Amino acid sequence: MSLRPETWRLRVSWWAHVGVALAFGLFSSGLAALIALTLVINAVTVPACEAATPASPDFEAAPFAFDPEERALTFGQALVDQDYRSAYAMLAPELLPYASLCEVRLENIQTLADNGLARVEVVTTQGWPSNPERSTHGDIPPAPVFGFVPTYDELEVLIRLVPDQSSADSAIYVHLALLRDGRISRVELREILTELGPVEDFVPPPYADLTFFEETEVVIGQTPWELGGTLTVPRGPGAFPAVVLVPGGGYGGRDAVSGATKAFRDLAWGLASQGVAVLRYDKRTLTHALDFARQPDFTIDAELVDDALAAVELLRQMPRIDPARVFVLGASLGGVAAPRIAQRDPDIAGLIFYSAPSGRYWDGFVGSLQRRFEEDGTVTQGEQRALDVMRTYVAAVGALVDGETPPRNLTVRTAYHADFGGYRPEDVARDLPLPLLILQGTNDDVVSADDFLGWIEELHVRDDAAFRLYEGHNHTLLDGRGVDPPYHRARLHVGAEVITDIAAWLLGGWPERPCADGQDLNAGCRGGPTAFRGSYLNP
Repeated sequence: MSLRPETWRLRVSWWAHVGVALAFGLFSSGLAALIALTLVINAVTVPACEAATPASPDFEAAPFAFDPEERALTFGQALVDQDYRSAYAMLAPELLPYASLCEVRLENIQTLADNGLARVEVVTTQGWPSNPERSTHGDIPPAPVFGFVPTYDELEVLIRLVPDQSSADSAIYVHLALLRDGRISRVELREILTELGPVEDFVPPPYADLTFFEETEVVIGQTPWELGGTLTVPRGPGAFPAVVLVPGGGYGGRDAVSGATKAFRDLAWGLASQGVAVLRYDKRTLTHALDFARQPDFTIDAELVDDALAAVELLRQMPRIDPARVFVLGASLGGVAAPRIAQRDPDIAGLIFYSAPSGRYWDGFVGSLQRRFEEDGTVTQGEQRALDVMRTYVAAVGALVDGETPPRNLTVRTAYHADFGGYRPEDVARDLPLPLLILQGTNDDVVSADDFLGWIEELHVRDDAAFRLYEGHNHTLLDGRGVDPPYHRARLHVGAEVITDIAAWLLGGWPERPCADGQDLNAGCRGGPTAFRGSYLNP
């Protein structure tokens, strides 16, 4: 959303200055008026974004030792009070995708409210519109912190600014990213909520037959990291094949809600309608965001692998589930972690890589960001600034992985990137003795075609590896054919052919076609010794 700049004004009363001057007999009324006018002019010409003095970064600070809810409310209250100087002072300029603080234009949030802003609220689990992402099952409490992003070491909090004489239904939603030292690295309007309002109706996909299955709430893992989940099982005696859905990076709930879409719920309901049980769960960085963020250090095992293994074990113990046919589907970063999950549990029946990047995880970030910025044919100054910040960040991670001193102080955990930064999932997957399925969409703006090719290069000689590229599908394999992005605004669903293909592969009957050329990838094909014969892959 584009915000128009407003001028911050220090209001100085003309008559107050004149009255004080006359009372003390110091100046004539004419001189007093001149001083008052000068003060007003000077105040108008010094915007709050220039007058603010942001705090210096504290890279040695204990991670998130402050109260993030209070911090978010302080920032929101400054916006409500139009105390923009204080609000700008809370920002982290070196991480903002702008050349200066003034490009942030916080003043313009006020212009979205008809009667001015009256109050600020932190959105809690119960208050998140149409998004029951965090479980309230058993002893798992709701929390006001929205989520933790390990890759950037940020806590993300959602606040709403409620206009005067209005209810929360007309609120302005603002997404804040808090750094470990309390500074704010991002301020984003949540347009899907601010402009369109809460999405109340998540229509089931046409391929889901709700009479074919039943759902049960479950708890995964042990204290202090227990998670809420939903088990979807076809009706009937079983025993059914089953799949655990492993979420991607950042924080996410069991349904993978994004705007008006629920990709993981689509997968669960669609697969259960075709005879496959599905277990999906809330991510640790959502349910226990603050406790997780306050750890001195952690690795990707704590973020993803440990909980996925707990989900697999729970699924094997469930009635009507075939324990010998429990698979793992890893979405995006979850797919990157999937080979590690299988390394630690050799009894997993197979892996599905669902829009998963290959290669070193950070190497694709700059390219992905640049492709997004170049969609309209130009890269703005702010976008170039964001690219430069990302390149510096990636260079720092690379230095850390290589055992060197990073060129800047990282705002991430050393163990996390030292463990994960040099890891290539396709190298590990190549040696796993279990079937593999690799899926990606042509409209994926996060994972590139080079990532898909990386999987093919390493795995195409295996006849138990299968591949498919879906035309017009995005990163979560929503069928976006005929729909202009951003896809989260439309009530899209995971493609019907995606559901059919996954179910057929889990049941052992797809695909039969061998991979001969790129056209076969669009229909789905198997690797093997003769795959892509005559190409550079298999000369």
